[in-house]
Amino acid sequence: MIKHFENVQNVEQEQKEIQDFLLKTFDSVLDDTKAPKLTKIEQCHKKAISLKAFDLVSISMSLMGYIGYRWNQERYYKTLNILNDAHYLANSSNSLLAKKINMYLMGQIEFLEQNYIQSLELMEAAIHIKVPEGISFDEKMAETKTRIEKMNKQKVITQAPPTFIPENTQEDPLIALLKVGRTIAVETNIDTLLTIIAQEIKQALNADRCTVFLLDEEKHELWSKVALGLEMQEIRFASNLGLAGHVATSGETINIKDAYTDKRFNKEIDMQTGYTTKTILCMPIRNLSHQIVGVFQVLNKKNGEFTQKDEDLLIAIGSSAGIALENANLFNKQKILIEEQKQLFSSFIDTLSASIDARDKITSGHSKRVTMYASLICDELGMDNKEKEVIKHASLLHDIGKIGIKDSILQKEGKLTPEEYDHIKLHANMTHDILGKIYVSKEFKDVAQIASSHHERYDGNGYFQGLKGEEIPLGGRILAVCDVFDAITSKRHYRSKMKIQDAIQVLLDGVNSHFDKKIVDVFLSITCDKIINVLTCDFNLEIIQNDKLLLEKYRLADLYAILQKTENFESQEEILIQIFDKYYNSNQN
Repeated sequence: MIKHFENVQNVEQEQKEIQDFLLKTFDSVLDDTKAPKLTKIEQCHKKAISLKAFDLVSISMSLMGYIGYRWNQERYYKTLNILNDAHYLANSSNSLLAKKINMYLMGQIEFLEQNYIQSLELMEAAIHIKVPEGISFDEKMAETKTRIEKMNKQKVITQAPPTFIPENTQEDPLIALLKVGRTIAVETNIDTLLTIIAQEIKQALNADRCTVFLLDEEKHELWSKVALGLEMQEIRFASNLGLAGHVATSGETINIKDAYTDKRFNKEIDMQTGYTTKTILCMPIRNLSHQIVGVFQVLNKKNGEFTQKDEDLLIAIGSSAGIALENANLFNKQKILIEEQKQLFSSFIDTLSASIDARDKITSGHSKRVTMYASLICDELGMDNKEKEVIKHASLLHDIGKIGIKDSILQKEGKLTPEEYDHIKLHANMTHDILGKIYVSKEFKDVAQIASSHHERYDGNGYFQGLKGEEIPLGGRILAVCDVFDAITSKRHYRSKMKIQDAIQVLLDGVNSHFDKKIVDVFLSITCDKIINVLTCDFNLEIIQNDKLLLEKYRLADLYAILQKTENFESQEEILIQIFDKYYNSNQN
């Protein structure tokens, strides 16, 4: 443990040293006096990657990109590629500091490119990002912003930012990169991601259409649900066919100036759709491991041919898009795996619950009905699905401890002796021990405690832990009401089921002693049709529609109030009693 603590301390110290150096470097960049040396920054970059400190990776990339452009004459689009990747990492790590530095340096590059409006907008946004106390560049940033405004006052005034981008106008590359980066940082739905990336590429390259194909390695196919300008449909074909297939297998970028004079172009698609393809830019999409995961196919540049700048921009977009698409694929696979695990877990719970029913046929279905009653209470309380799921599992397993109870006691006809009753009470403790040994995910960690607390009493006189009031988990207080109500409205070895008014009276008499008043009130607010649905769930009995319409007008509390009358029943009240009794007494439980 001590060694682990020391290791954690060492990692934290290394991260602090890297951050201190990078911030000092950025401070010198703000002064813009001389070119910082890249060697040390590159070392910090590699170390940050090994530590998986992606906020520091982002900051180092932003600095390397800017320094390379500002002092080493690196190409504009290559720089955008680096800064866009840094922007993606800043968003992924949710680091305000990394975002602030990245956006400011982007603004500086746009200024050097004489894109003054974009420059000032980016620096304004950077200044307004609030970072942790003790780190602040706002004053220097504001000075830079003011200096740029003064230097370019006339140009800024005459360059009002456009309110829209005309159809035939190419969008600013940096804005396109930012849009894509902003979207892919949070989007995990592949269809949505494909659509957004395709739309942004279409706009950024001023093209007529764009399709983003993904590579299905298992089926050796390229597929897409995005074909802008065509109907939205899934397209699938072998990954070695057509231009996209050639790019996917060779990794080559294809820039066709005249489609109909190029032998690689398949004219049949145009013949089928009536579309005329003129220019094509087709490029592979790669992930972090430089593996091809898909293909961009952009058609018909609106003001000529696709240029080297278009290729550079597509590469810049593709670097982030490839990572995002792969992450989305992994996310979807993980969702499927989690869903399968949940189904397996639910099946396991159902099997455990059924094992209790197998011990004693006369109590068969008890756990299922308790679960249904508990779900109705959860709905009335407005619980979210996660909370309901936990209580559902606890309900199904609340009697699992009865596996350890002797058959002679569990199935005894007649009243239990004090010794036998003490033995059967052990099932709550056994439930806790059994469920506590099952490995469950964090969201289901309370199942054992809730399931084993269904015999706790609100006054503290229950078992097995003797919890009182709010000490009892909410799920346990819900199960206490459901467990007792189902027990007294079902036949047992030693007695018949209670009349419904007597069963309700037991709940009311137990308020603030056995039961939480709030839970009893909620249970009695459930409509009679829902109660009947639970009571009749184990045998084939269809509730007549007219009966259902009447039952759903009355709550269980309303039925109890009517049953308390001795005379002066309204006609509809009499019908309600008859209908409820018909279904309530229709089985032999």
